[in-house]
Amino acid sequence: MADVVTREKPRRRKSPVERRDEIVEAASRLAIGDGLGAVTAKRVAQDLGVVPGLVTHYFSSIDDLVAAAFVLAAARERDELYASARAAAPTSVAGQLGALLDSYVDPGRDTISLLWLDAWQDSRRRPALADAVEGQMLLDYDALAELIEEGIVSDGLLVPDPREAAVSVMALVDGLSIRAAVRDRIDYAPVVEVFTETASRLLGLAR
Repeated sequence: MADVVTREKPRRRKSPVERRDEIVEAASRLAIGDGLGAVTAKRVAQDLGVVPGLVTHYFSSIDDLVAAAFVLAAARERDELYASARAAAPTSVAGQLGALLDSYVDPGRDTISLLWLDAWQDSRRRPALADAVEGQMLLDYDALAELIEEGIVSDGLLVPDPREAAVSVMALVDGLSIRAAVRDRIDYAPVVEVFTETASRLLGLAR
């Protein structure tokens, strides 16, 4: 009986869009795990098992890759937070807002909080990152303001200016980010209580 020759299927060449997305995904993982400073062409290439030249082919400026990595992480977290909030209280916008506040003080957010701290610091010397940080902050304001507006219509929330309330609440969230860096050394429990009470008042929630 003749030997059967098994031929390997030729590997499909990834499109430029697929390759770029793959690079940004790898960079985002590095940023979340080791900080934005870990995002280099060499580290990303090692993660993907490719040569650094492939990374620089798509991102000639490492600052652009850092910005893209941050945007992916921040946008993904926002999507996950809001999806989780809607799932927690599908028929109550007030309940969704309450679930969001609970998520914002969850220690499970420490990795993304540290990434934001990194981004605010590094944006002083990375213009592309500064633009990305501003853009993501504005999108955070928009998402929360939109949910507040829904709550005014559906749940009768008494919030005079949804946009102003959204900016104020997110500023409080940003202020809590420092806990991620010093959680094991300083007890922020009283601060969390103040955050919850203040944010609830701003959102017209009875907590």
